[in-house]
Amino acid sequence: MTGARHDERPPAPEPRPGARGRRVPPVTATLFLVTGAVTAAQFAFPGVLAALRRDPGALASGEWWRALSPLLVQSPGWQALVTVPAIAALGIPAERIFGAKGVLALYLVPAAIGEGLGYVWQPHGAGNSIAVLGLAGALVSWLFLAAQEKGWPRPLLNRVRIWGAAVLAGAVVDNAFHDIHGLPTLAGAVIGAGILLRRRRGTSSV
Repeated sequence: MTGARHDERPPAPEPRPGARGRRVPPVTATLFLVTGAVTAAQFAFPGVLAALRRDPGALASGEWWRALSPLLVQSPGWQALVTVPAIAALGIPAERIFGAKGVLALYLVPAAIGEGLGYVWQPHGAGNSIAVLGLAGALVSWLFLAAQEKGWPRPLLNRVRIWGAAVLAGAVVDNAFHDIHGLPTLAGAVIGAGILLRRRRGTSSV
């Protein structure tokens, strides 16, 4: 048509609903790939486990990386079949709920607490279970504080909450028996609840 402007461009298409939610969470992907790679290396090169696991004497002599490096290797090795996939299984929903910074805090803070307890209660060991249990604790908090917003049927939500409460109860028992997994789980629940409640206060004040 004559007189039409040649610099006009068709509008950009709107993003598809839910496309953002299906994006691979970057922090979870990084944690999964790094942990999986180092764990795989320990089976090919046994010295990797010895260099990274908890060792109070080595930590005291200046090997500072051992404060968190036990998260990257697994002892016993068979637990890698559970703990490494658990990063993805728990991290993906956790990162979509709590965000990238939130999931990083939920992974590393409980892990640091667990490693501190480990050097006292289980001074020689390794594994990322204390970190993924921090994610599990946060997801339990979400079940009680925000899951109802997803429109789940009440009977289903109540059944899932029973399992969530059992996780927290088990964490209390673990701590009583000096198992290093209890306090990281509870720490994840507290941090997760704090993020959700702060977000709720921010929304209500708008």
